[in-house]
Amino acid sequence: MIFEQSYGPGHPKVASLLNNVPALLKATNRLAEAEPLYRRALAIGEASYGRDHPTVARDLNNLAESL
Repeated sequence: MIFEQSYGPGHPKVASLLNNVPALLKATNRLAEAEPLYRRALAIGEASYGRDHPTVARDLNNLAESL
């Protein structure tokens, strides 16, 4: 992924992309492929912002909807 090469694998911009790609997978009923990406986005968000940040809440919600 270009963002990973530019910003590093733990950067919040990577997490943002990791939330967008699974949304496309989810729209095509490929939930099993979406879940790991949502989990990774959540982990990056928690590490970057802390567990109580609104971005982390969004990531957690996206993961929950994929299960």
